Amino acid sequence: MEDSDGLKAKRRTNPVSAGLEHTGLYHSFELPDGTLLPGANSLEWQRERLARFGLPEDLTGKRVLDIGPWDGFYTFEMERRGAEVTAIDYTDLDTFRALHRAYGSKAKYLRMEIYELDAATVGTFDIVLCLGVLYHLKHPLLALEKLCAITRDVCVVDTVVIDAEEWRAEGDRGLPYAEFYEYGELAGQLDNWCGPTVGNVEAWIRAAGFARAEVTRVSERSACVLAHRKWGALPKDEAARIVVAGVTSHANRGRSFSSVKEEYLKLWCVWPHEARPQTGELFPEIDGFGAAPLECWITPSGLMVTVRLPPGLAAGRHQIRLKIGAAAWSEPTAFHVDLPGTVVRQTIREIQDGVTWVRGEVDWRNGGWLTVWAEGLSAEADPGNTTVLLAGIPHSPETVDATSGQLNVKLRPLIGAGAHEAVVVHRGASSEPFQFRVVGEPPPIRGLERLARSRE
Repeated sequence: MEDSDGLKAKRRTNPVSAGLEHTGLYHSFELPDGTLLPGANSLEWQRERLARFGLPEDLTGKRVLDIGPWDGFYTFEMERRGAEVTAIDYTDLDTFRALHRAYGSKAKYLRMEIYELDAATVGTFDIVLCLGVLYHLKHPLLALEKLCAITRDVCVVDTVVIDAEEWRAEGDRGLPYAEFYEYGELAGQLDNWCGPTVGNVEAWIRAAGFARAEVTRVSERSACVLAHRKWGALPKDEAARIVVAGVTSHANRGRSFSSVKEEYLKLWCVWPHEARPQTGELFPEIDGFGAAPLECWITPSGLMVTVRLPPGLAAGRHQIRLKIGAAAWSEPTAFHVDLPGTVVRQTIREIQDGVTWVRGEVDWRNGGWLTVWAEGLSAEADPGNTTVLLAGIPHSPETVDATSGQLNVKLRPLIGAGAHEAVVVHRGASSEPFQFRVVGEPPPIRGLERLARSRE
């Protein structure tokens, strides 16, 4: 293990600074008239690096985004291959603009931070180049989520890594991690924030919503990892179709999700086998894009698979389907994202004990179950977009029937005997309060049993 002083000295070295100071260019160029412009990086190295991206020679009809293009070698190369190119940078460089003229380029050049990227303003792209950018970012995972939301096919992530030598010798070395640089610890630059391991780059890519990460090159100090939105070659269908019995939120039993929250989809599958499949055998797909699975568990009702809600989903209805190993794809199952509010106010018609059906009363001796009958719920009503306030305390219904207006709710043990008010909140609209009574005493809250006894 290298000592701290030696490691710090190693991190502060900057192998391209001298070349940049000498030439004034980060990239080298061969202009259309044959003129050679030397930069800190050689043309040979740039072309070898580009070859590792695995991009087609003909990109006609493709949209490409180049993040932090510097002098623009990769911008102009993508354009030479026929792509429509947009380049964004946090600063506007004279060298890029001069070379833009020299090449007769039509590429868009926008002064923009990566965190400002949004499909509503820049559109989506078949290919995104994120070259030498990741370690400059204070919020790398957030940035990758932004990129995932606008990438249709692949994002090329080429970045400094801190375990290149070890990875080349040993491969994956266990838990992913990243160093954090408060000052100029990396290459003496204040705008360098993090140094990830190769495995950390892969993990960030999957956590950001991409289907898979593919390492294509690890050099002395950096790695190239392709962030794919879609699954590659999948096992041939040789078994029966997977049956997804339902999709719910990790937080409730609803199928409504919010794009501004950290949300997870749980797929409840019919699973007649005893063995649990490996994560690498799971291939969830949302609206045609792969979504890396997080886990799966055998439950009494079958198999439960957890998937992150990917970034960039537009408001409205979406579909998820699943393939496991050689089994055929399941039928698509719908869920909703960012349902708009409604101006229709709900009305509570009745509240009953969920076991005895006694009106206006809920008995803790029956388990504290109550049924609310409401009018005015939308067709999309579910436990993810409907809340019942009981004594001002939010309760997520166990089930919601939008047609009949039936909401089944289990009382939280915070609510004791006496008269209380109920309010149904659905997609931003609230009902008028409805009076009901609670009979009996709630069970103690786990961990607070002594507190409950002290009150007796």
